[in-house]
Amino acid sequence: TALVISIDTSGSIDATEFELQRQAYAAFFSDNAAGFAGKDLSVTVMYWAGAGVQQQVVPWTTLDSAGAAQGFADAILATSRPDLSGAGAAQTGVARALDASVALFAQGQHFCSVISCVIDISGDGTENLDVSVVSAIDTVTVELPGGLGPADFNVQAPWGTPFLAALNAINSGILVNALPIIPVPVPGDPNFDVETQDSSPAIDFFPAPDLTVNGNPIDISAEWAAALQALGYDQTTLLELFYSRIIGSPDARIPLMIVANGFTAQELGDKIAQKLSLELGIPVPEPAVTLLLAIAGLTALLVIRRRTRRAR
Repeated sequence: TALVISIDTSGSIDATEFELQRQAYAAFFSDNAAGFAGKDLSVTVMYWAGAGVQQQVVPWTTLDSAGAAQGFADAILATSRPDLSGAGAAQTGVARALDASVALFAQGQHFCSVISCVIDISGDGTENLDVSVVSAIDTVTVELPGGLGPADFNVQAPWGTPFLAALNAINSGILVNALPIIPVPVPGDPNFDVETQDSSPAIDFFPAPDLTVNGNPIDISAEWAAALQALGYDQTTLLELFYSRIIGSPDARIPLMIVANGFTAQELGDKIAQKLSLELGIPVPEPAVTLLLAIAGLTALLVIRRRTRRAR
């Protein structure tokens, strides 16, 4: 297995949250070092944010012993956060993070056609760097009002760029897993929307198409919303981005999406340990493994639904 750990360090993550992430990832390799004896694993770490910020901070390392795992943990603790002072550097560039992660496999001479290649990407926000790129990501059948009958339309979204980046990774033979980290509301923030877990301005990610019949505009916004809901689209939520647009598999493996509810040391550490355990084949305490297998089963069912939807 070759694993790229791709960690969000964008501006929405404060210094304390960055440190919690770094400590949690290092703790997994340190606490479970003995489990790496006799393994044949290659792992690297990348920090990412916005424009120009995709930095490989720990090089490809072979983990085949307890000493190697402890050394990898120490290397993570020795990393520093990238400079976010440049134009657009502090934004959330999921697509560029995925593209940079894919490139790391070639840099490390890992050939995903013959070995197991995995990207493990974390993030606490939706794409806000390359949202000007609108892509058709699905089709939907809408029953037009006034007895005009059904019509097919493209579902277009400004997060088409990360969707296409994820497909590129999957088509390259890479399993893409995710760790969305649900942000905790800032006390007194009037813009925070509990339903979407987002304090950014509202964005209509799936705008209804303009439709004109015999020169007259036809409003299909209600029918459009119902059709999208039937397909399972959930507008601007972080979970929708990672769940329906990022994770995926090129083969029979099950992509994992483990959700961390905020940046608490216990929560983050548990979720990171659960996911890395399955990705690397390193046992963790039994309760965590049992919970993760249950989540993996649920994920499998929803991936089947997503694959069916994409095949239309």
